[in-house]
Amino acid sequence: MNARERFIATIKFEKTDRLFRWESVWIWPTTIARWKSEGLPDWVNDKNYYQYFEMDKVEFIPNLSGWGGTPFYPLFERRIIHEDDQHITAICEDGITKRNKRIDPETSMPQFLKFPVETLDDFKAIEWRLNPQSKERLPVNWETLCETYKHRDYPLGLHISGSYAHPRNLMGDENLMYALYDEPELIHAILVQWLELYKGYITMICNDVIPDFVMIFEDMAYRNASLISPEMFREFMLPYLTELISFIKNKGIPCVILDSDGNINELIPLFLEAGVEAIYPFEVQAGMDIVETRKKYGDKLAIIGGIDKYRLSISNSEIDIELEKRLPYMLETKGYLPMLDHSCPPNVSLDAFNYYIKKLRSYPCI
Repeated sequence: MNARERFIATIKFEKTDRLFRWESVWIWPTTIARWKSEGLPDWVNDKNYYQYFEMDKVEFIPNLSGWGGTPFYPLFERRIIHEDDQHITAICEDGITKRNKRIDPETSMPQFLKFPVETLDDFKAIEWRLNPQSKERLPVNWETLCETYKHRDYPLGLHISGSYAHPRNLMGDENLMYALYDEPELIHAILVQWLELYKGYITMICNDVIPDFVMIFEDMAYRNASLISPEMFREFMLPYLTELISFIKNKGIPCVILDSDGNINELIPLFLEAGVEAIYPFEVQAGMDIVETRKKYGDKLAIIGGIDKYRLSISNSEIDIELEKRLPYMLETKGYLPMLDHSCPPNVSLDAFNYYIKKLRSYPCI
């Protein structure tokens, strides 16, 4: 099997020749810097590490479709409002005013000070930046890429921003929570346009190439629970998400995967109802347990992740315990892609990561 076949078969609960090798979805640049002091070659970075560690290749279509941010085109012009030795405050390309660390900003969350949408008028004023027909969202070498994609032997993904993440990125969590009660017409206006945006954008992509999966960014939970109640998600987001996922599948895209950090246990039934086939990363520190999730949902939900990254920073014996706790049952029931429960942080040594990969790959594909 090639990587493309192996990936799709995993999500579909089919037998594979071996485990799909994508042991960490990302590795922090500060982790890479540490590893270089421990012997990692200079050519390795946070974009090409999969080659060094002999992981299966996964590629995403480069685009301005919204991954962690709002799919604006054109983007806002970044404008610095204030800066000192420690922090920079700026109106960023996503229209949000943020206060960020000057050094290694990726190691912490920024402080969000102001969002571009507070009222329906605000949304109408920026709606033109969400035109689904903007071909400028495509990379300048799109025709060349499409020709390459036609002959791919690796899974090709498409990032989009989800039905919760999109209004949250426009308004902020707190403002969104108030608007669900006080300005429901604003939320529906945003989601009607969200559906139009992604139907148009996905059609534009699929006219040239059919990706193997769509990755929906949500990040809609914290340590103890989701940021929105299941009742509110059902009322506001679920109808739009269901319609979009149906549209995606009708375009011939075989897999729909949802990405949300935190404890999303109470929302999983709604994601399944909408048509989501797989979820990641299943953060252990937030109470997510992939074995219990599999026992509850069986082959209705493929699982990616769920291996406690913090075990790697303790000892090899802790890595052994962590893998033995989760892998035998998950591999026996199939539909599982082993991966850390988030990107690899800098408290993990290169030796520990190498041990983790070697140990994980010693498990047979049942």
